[in-house]
Amino acid sequence: MVAALALAALLAAASPPPGRRFVDEPVHENALVGNFAAPSDGGRHPALIVLGGFEGGIPDEAYSLALQGYAVFGVAYFGAAPLPPSADKIPVETVSRAIDWLRARPEVDLAHIGILGISKGSELALLAAGRDPRITSVGVISPSAYVWFAPAFDGEADRSSWTANNGPLPFIPPDQRAKAALGRAFQSGGTFAFRELYDASLATASPATVASAAIPVERITAPILCIAGDDDRQWDSAGACKTIAARRRGIRAAAADEVIVEPGAGHALSLGGRPSPEVIPAGKMSFRLGGSTAANEHAAADTWIHTLAFFGRTI
Repeated sequence: MVAALALAALLAAASPPPGRRFVDEPVHENALVGNFAAPSDGGRHPALIVLGGFEGGIPDEAYSLALQGYAVFGVAYFGAAPLPPSADKIPVETVSRAIDWLRARPEVDLAHIGILGISKGSELALLAAGRDPRITSVGVISPSAYVWFAPAFDGEADRSSWTANNGPLPFIPPDQRAKAALGRAFQSGGTFAFRELYDASLATASPATVASAAIPVERITAPILCIAGDDDRQWDSAGACKTIAARRRGIRAAAADEVIVEPGAGHALSLGGRPSPEVIPAGKMSFRLGGSTAANEHAAADTWIHTLAFFGRTI
């Protein structure tokens, strides 16, 4: 009941104030694809780059965050023309190009640019923040602490999800037995928890492979917010938050870091107070994301509150 009331209050708060105007425009400039939203009041506002997850395309959180006073660039990195159909060898430089674009906007405060990566987008957000010092605040929701294989499953050789300077970044390859189990679930129309694939892949990778694929979060000079559900069935995002915190121990910027683990919640900790289901359909099969209805509802509201508070404090 408390979570439901909090959710209703958040959704009401996301409604546009009467008479307030906003910029809301699509961006299609070669390989830079997204949507930009910002208050249209003649002032400069702290900016947020938002990166979505495995669903691909342009994330839809831009407008709800713009209502909170941010200039928001929701950036697609796959799943929208002319980008690749999956997170397959995506240049980390995509984020730096987005920052370049933001810096030309009159609505943007150039000294305050943050990034928010959700699910798969957390990999890109963390990788970019370690390479581009213009990012002053980092939030990741349901994150990974590693670079993983490209989730293309096209019969070709396994490869990295990300590139930098035109070369693939080291990655953890898929465990072949778990990958075959995914294939059987696809053929039978069954339900599959991707965490089984990621956990098996991490367990069977050599220590050298795991070390090379670990995202070097200790290089990030900005504070990091890490939010995860402890019943995440996509991958071990709660464990990832712990790994990120451990790698940053003793780093000066880490003094402002924050880790939030939502009890009983699953993978899709959406923004804007929207609760997420435990299982979602995907073609003829279904993916298990984890969590209970009540826990996911509470976590959705809590994630929104913590995200706004963190960026309000650090950006």
